[in-house]
Amino acid sequence: LRSARDRPEIMSEITEEKAPAAKQDDPASEKEVINTFQTLRQEASQLFSKINELENEKAEHALVIDAIKDLDPKRKCFRLIGGVLVERTVEEVLPAVQKNRDGLSAVIEKLTQQRDDKVDRVEYLQKKYKIRVRGEEYPEDEENDGEAGKQGVLA
Repeated sequence: LRSARDRPEIMSEITEEKAPAAKQDDPASEKEVINTFQTLRQEASQLFSKINELENEKAEHALVIDAIKDLDPKRKCFRLIGGVLVERTVEEVLPAVQKNRDGLSAVIEKLTQQRDDKVDRVEYLQKKYKIRVRGEEYPEDEENDGEAGKQGVLA
C-alpha cells in the first residue's frame, strides 16, 4: 500500500491551496507581476462592461416579452433582424425573443464566472505581492500605520 507521500500527484492535490485560478504560473519578475496584474484588471473591467451591456439587452428583451405576451398570436408584429425590419406574427416572434433572452442569461452567467475568476486572481496577486494601486485605500493600512518595513509593488 502506497501512501500519499509516495504518489506526487496526490500529494500535490492535498497540499495545493484551493485559491483562484489554481495560481498555475505566477509571474517571476516584478515587471511581469505588474503586467499580469494590470492585464487582469483590464480584462475584468472589460467583462464588467460587457456584462452590464448584456444585462441591459436582456432587460429590453423582457420588456418586449411583457408587451407582446398578452396579444393575439395572429397579430402582426415587426422584428429587427440584422438591421432589417421584418413582418412576422406574435406567435413567431415571442418564442424567438424568449429564446434570445434565455441565451443572454446563459452568456451573462458564463461571463460573470470569468469575471469573478479574474477578480479573484487580481486579489490573490494583490495580496501575495502587496500590490497597491494609486488612488485606492486599503483597510489593513489603517490598522498597521505604525508598522515599519512594509514593502510592495506600486501599480
